[in-house]
Amino acid sequence: MSTRAIVIDGRCEGKGFFVSCDGYPAGLGIELKKVFTGNKSIEQVYQELINNRIEANRHFAQRTGLPIPIEMVVNSFQVLNADIVSVAKLYGADGLWERYRINVEYIYTLKHDGVYVKGLEVKRQRKVKEKETIRG
Repeated sequence: MSTRAIVIDGRCEGKGFFVSCDGYPAGLGIELKKVFTGNKSIEQVYQELINNRIEANRHFAQRTGLPIPIEMVVNSFQVLNADIVSVAKLYGADGLWERYRINVEYIYTLKHDGVYVKGLEVKRQRKVKEKETIRG
């Protein structure tokens, strides 16, 4: 399973990033919840997620003996421009596809009181829980 999502900062305008990762959407939501605290900037969350993924890949490579280039991890993340973030906030995944042909399954929003999710299996925006189901 792989997840394509956008993470946007609901506390300000025009900041967000795209992430494509192996695993279920619930895993990404839980990871965001662990990384994010109300006082962290989206840039800090972005960098911490990349660092966590690099470290996880290092452990995997050590256990399996398979080389995993760090570039693979870094290329799975992309900072978005303000216009794309605005479309994501206003029109969601459908708007991103119609306007930019960006295909995402979930949009995670960082707010002062936590991380929220909306997407394929989650039709109405809701707060990410401590323990999520596979479908988010």
